[in-house]
Amino acid sequence: MRCFAVGHIRLIEGAEGLMGNAKQAPMRRKPWPPDAVLDKPTPLQDARLFRNSVISPLRYPGAKRQLVPVIESLINANVPPPRLLLEPFCGGATTTLRLLGSGAVEHGILADVDPLIAAFWRTAAFDSKWLIDAMHEETISVARWDWWRAANPRGRRERALKCLFLNRTTFSGILHGRAGPIGGRAQKSDYKIDCRFGLEGLTRRIKGVADLASTGRLLDVWEADWRTALGNLSSKFKMLDPGEIVVYLDPPYVDKAQWLYEWSFDSTEHTDLAAWLASDTRYAWLLSYDDNQSIRGLYKNRPAESVLHVSHTYTAAGSVTRTVRDELLVTNLTVIPPSKRYRLLKTDEAG
Repeated sequence: MRCFAVGHIRLIEGAEGLMGNAKQAPMRRKPWPPDAVLDKPTPLQDARLFRNSVISPLRYPGAKRQLVPVIESLINANVPPPRLLLEPFCGGATTTLRLLGSGAVEHGILADVDPLIAAFWRTAAFDSKWLIDAMHEETISVARWDWWRAANPRGRRERALKCLFLNRTTFSGILHGRAGPIGGRAQKSDYKIDCRFGLEGLTRRIKGVADLASTGRLLDVWEADWRTALGNLSSKFKMLDPGEIVVYLDPPYVDKAQWLYEWSFDSTEHTDLAAWLASDTRYAWLLSYDDNQSIRGLYKNRPAESVLHVSHTYTAAGSVTRTVRDELLVTNLTVIPPSKRYRLLKTDEAG
């Protein structure tokens, strides 16, 4: 348990006042019961946050914030609107945060197999005051980075803080593997180790996550792989019609995945996921990938699905030379409205 001096807490509260946002973090100390999915969410304290381009407290390889408007437009074009969204590879969770904040979906659940990621989101949602206070206590230095990199915290709170610290101070936000501190060990770069650790912005974003939880939008966070998360969905939410549920899946990169993630997929995992999506069609789903020929091959000649090539590009971190790729978005949604943001791949292109 981390102890805070009373004087330091007062300094933190004073700093928040200088931000022009003296409101305390919304409080919800534990996840909602599954039947809360039948209730309408209450109004948000800070709805404006979810109109910003950056809303997640985490920097994450493969963040899909530029893809969110496409996903939202596809969901809005299909009837009925979903009541519950599950994101089994949540990572930075940008998609779920924005869809919940905009009201495109009423309720959401985040899941991730990485214990650090799952602990972070659970703490941000249901224990945000502790996380904000602990974040303000941290000294941002290479020595502290080394300490957290070597640490093996057992408790959920400390895992959450390790996740946040390393994510905001490591090259490209990479939590595991060979990535080093921002600015290098010598700190001779113009960008020092603390350049992504802005307390004001992080405080507001963590409060936003807590706001989603306290208002009944973000119902729960699961530490689970995609199979377990989908199994939980089937067992815990039987009160919903399958047509009221949508699943958004954003698996690890195909290229450079082992460099970026602790729990990266191999070819068998990609194949297993494709097979599950072909066989279990109870729920609407959307799947995003970096554009890769092997992935195109997995989803070719599947008439119940659409493969979209999205016009936005992103830079995949994880190498000295950055590689720009396009996105693939695969979905079983029935209505695909025309848009300049994407094009529907023909059968011969998808394979």
